[in-house]
Amino acid sequence: MQQTNERPDDFLDTLTGLVTSITLDRIPSSVVKAGRRILVDTTGVILAAMDEPQIQALAGQMAAASVAPCSMILGSNQRADAMWAALVHGTAAVWHELDGGHRFAGGPPATYAVAAGLAVAERQGVSGGKLLEAIIAGYEVAARIGLATTLRPGMDTHGSWPVLAAATTAGLLMGYGRNRLRETLNVSTSLNLASSNRTAYEGATVRNIYAGFGAAMGVFAADLVNDGFTGERDGISTIFGNIAGVFLDVDKVLEGLGQRWEIERGYHRIHACARCIHAALDALISISKRHAISAEEIERLEVRTYSMAATLNDAAPENPLAARFSIPHALASYLVLGETGLANYSQAALKNDRIRALARRITVRDDRGMTARTPSERPALVRVVLRDGRTLEASARLAHGEFDHQPLADDELSAKFLYLTSGLLGKQKATDLLDSLWQIDSAQDIAEVRPLFTK
Repeated sequence: MQQTNERPDDFLDTLTGLVTSITLDRIPSSVVKAGRRILVDTTGVILAAMDEPQIQALAGQMAAASVAPCSMILGSNQRADAMWAALVHGTAAVWHELDGGHRFAGGPPATYAVAAGLAVAERQGVSGGKLLEAIIAGYEVAARIGLATTLRPGMDTHGSWPVLAAATTAGLLMGYGRNRLRETLNVSTSLNLASSNRTAYEGATVRNIYAGFGAAMGVFAADLVNDGFTGERDGISTIFGNIAGVFLDVDKVLEGLGQRWEIERGYHRIHACARCIHAALDALISISKRHAISAEEIERLEVRTYSMAATLNDAAPENPLAARFSIPHALASYLVLGETGLANYSQAALKNDRIRALARRITVRDDRGMTARTPSERPALVRVVLRDGRTLEASARLAHGEFDHQPLADDELSAKFLYLTSGLLGKQKATDLLDSLWQIDSAQDIAEVRPLFTK
């Protein structure tokens, strides 16, 4: 069932009318800054995964399959068709669970906009400013459709409505006006996946391909429209109101349009795990800063949190992806290793006897009161019971990095970028790339930055 106005596609006319009018000098400077921030952040998380063997193999396969290898695959010396480069970028962006998102929409528009945007911008030979405009527009379209969509139970957000971020970004970089962009969006809705969220819990890495596929299909949709293909008149309402989704609230798509920019309401991550875990981690970090405790001192550790997060309760994940969706592993690995980054989800961490033993003493419970506070809050309470009889407790209303709760400063995003990329690029090239991304709108052609993206 869907809620519509007299003409179901009026909302799409209005939405595409706004985003096709976006220029950096006509939108608030704070929105432009938010666009730069997601470009910096998402590029960093893409590059962080380029040394992973599966990503290297995928990049090689996509390069070999390309007929017109016009776009660089970030972090490599390989080139591919724009669609296949976007597939690699999108897959890499979610590999370490460090990409940003939007808590109200429940998904990551930035991942798709940047993954597709970097590939298409190079193919089209556009300026850095045009790339930034297209990314901002792609984020706005997808986030608003995400806000309005109630997906079917069990569907993973990846591969569904975020494809619209890639489609919008690609279409605008190809010079599309309102009509062709609307056509691109309607075509792209028929190219989304029936994706299962069980894959992440089980550690099935096909789940990471969902994001790559969505980014690629956004580019493909724009190319199909250029070839003369068409979509149904209001594919968004059909797919996200009746097929992939069970309800599309059109009023939410247009609420505050042009006054409230969704890109300013996104979050950035600092912990390399599922976002649902972050509030619990932040609460535990708060405890550990006040009290020096070791894993062996803990009798048991109890977590109360909202229902979606409470499902992440596997105390013995079998592989790195499953570990990134395990509250017991995330908290235990923090207490043993003293960090929350890439090392926590390595094979060494999975086999660490101290982490495994502590994870078995961590319980996770659904709290209905906390669930009722979502999505305005994503809370967690952590209680640590020590063997000496003491009980330590802390809670977090929201995770660090939200726009309205401890947002990351620019220098924190820069530090994250250098942490993720210096090993691949070398510290000097990583620093030069970072500086160029912060000033991307000064590049007359995105090709000016190209040499900095590779080893």
